This record gives sequence, structure tokens and C-alpha cells, in this order.
Amino acid sequence: MPRRFTEDMSGMPLGRRAYGTLRKIIPSERHVGGVKLKAKILVLATLIGGSWTFSSSLSAHHSARQVYEDKSITLKGVVTGYEWANPHAIISITVKDDNGSAEQWHAEILPPPEMLRAGWTKESIKPGDQVTLIGRPGKNAQHILWLEYLVMPDGRKLGRRP
Repeated sequence: MPRRFTEDMSGMPLGRRAYGTLRKIIPSERHVGGVKLKAKILVLATLIGGSWTFSSSLSAHHSARQVYEDKSITLKGVVTGYEWANPHAIISITVKDDNGSAEQWHAEILPPPEMLRAGWTKESIKPGDQVTLIGRPGKNAQHILWLEYLVMPDGRKLGRRP
């Protein structure tokens, strides 16, 4: 009489438990093109996340043409703040308009390393200094300025180039 097998190779009885043992031996992940599907999804998610992060940083940096007018203006006022920081240093000044009202303006300059090459320092100006700013104003009547150069009361000029 032929012998019937009632146990698998590990000694476990055949039946549901044996089927479960076989399932453990055979991988349950689907394979696509020789690579596990989970790995492909992980790679795809990483690529999408990385491209989203990189593209958002590119759009954060704007072109001066998109934000500022083409024609330069001159502003005379008192420095209220000077931020020596990346991505651009900022000078804040209070300017009196034609009616005598005070307006706050913010002038964007260069990144600090480029400012150093152009002759600026952290101590170039300080709050309370009377200055004249020449630059391109922001579009849509924004009180921002793309600074071309600054003139100190003694006539000294600081700009984008030495």
C-alpha cells in the first residue's frame, strides 16, 4: 500500500497549517520587472518628493523684473532697520510722502558675501542714519525697492558694485 504523507518536511501536519508554511516560503510581494513593487513605489515617492522640494525652492527666488518696475526712483529717509542676512540684505527706511505722512519702505540689496565684495559691511549703516536710496520700486504700489545704490549724508555711495 502506498504511503500517505501526513506531515510536511518540518514535521507539521498537512492541512491549513502546512499551507501557511508554504505561504511563508513563497514571497507575497509582487514582482515587477525583477524589482519588488514596494521598492519601486518607495523610489517613485522619493523622486516626487525631491522634485517638489527642489522646484519650490526655485520658484521662491524671483527675478527682479517680475517684482520691480523698470524705472528708478529716489527716496530720502531715515534708516529704521538693516538686516544683514541671506538671501538678500534688507534696509528699512521711513520716508515722508508729499502730504507729510510717514511711509515705511524696504530696500532689497544683495546677499552678504556679494555685499562685502561691493564694499558694504554690517556696520555700513545703522538705524537713525539719514540716507538717499536710488532703485526700482515694487510693482502694484508696493513699498519695496530693488536698491541700485545708497548715498550717505557725507556723499559716500554704496551699491551693487565696488
